[in-house]
Amino acid sequence: MTRLRAALLPALIEPDSLKGNVVVVTDVLRATTTICTALANGAQSIRPAPSIQQARQIRDDLGAATVLGGERGGLIIDGFDQGNSPREYTQSIVAGRNVVLCTTNGTVAMESCRYAQRVLIGSFANLSATAAELVDADSVTIVCAGTDRQVTSEDVLFAGALLDRIQRPDDWLDDQAQLAIHHWIQAAGQIKRAEKSLYDFFTESKGGYGLLANQFAEDVQFCSQIDLVDQVPELDLSDWSIRFTNSGDR
Repeated sequence: MTRLRAALLPALIEPDSLKGNVVVVTDVLRATTTICTALANGAQSIRPAPSIQQARQIRDDLGAATVLGGERGGLIIDGFDQGNSPREYTQSIVAGRNVVLCTTNGTVAMESCRYAQRVLIGSFANLSATAAELVDADSVTIVCAGTDRQVTSEDVLFAGALLDRIQRPDDWLDDQAQLAIHHWIQAAGQIKRAEKSLYDFFTESKGGYGLLANQFAEDVQFCSQIDLVDQVPELDLSDWSIRFTNSGDR
């Protein structure tokens, strides 16, 4: 039996309770999608930073070739190289380079996971790969970043989609995991009947609405695509860097 949990916000989980857990952090719009995209386009590593000051310090430590990316209120931070749009992290920009990423929600959510056994980075862009990585896990917790410290639908939809794929009949699910699955199943039914698309659901969420207001509709569309990437980024808890995991090395 696998224990499956969800935290619909980082504040809804006790960090100590993550000991022995494989944690999947998700911030679908946009940080975890951006991380998947940047690594797929050849970035050497992603260094998540919770604050602007820390991001600049990490960039200074790594050297001038580092890409400094991030946002506040959805918009690029003054003096940064890139924002938080996955479409900005092209091969020509990131290949062979380290990226420091500072976002309002996603990189902050990772700070709650320091006691976990492993921390994976999940999004719809790598949904199938993430599910495959969890096959042998005994305890799994999905941590949703939310938007401005509030629950947001796109993260809950991802949590539900992932849990729906990995759950087995004898698994134990906590209440938040059950809520996420129910939310996904309801949405998936409408998607299957072509009543709505995943993009439509995203545009109705708090996170999606904010991006549309800032003219980032193409980002919302990009983030609603499933399985663009066939690998899973993993946060190395020893040096706080993110690279693609390699199950064969363990």
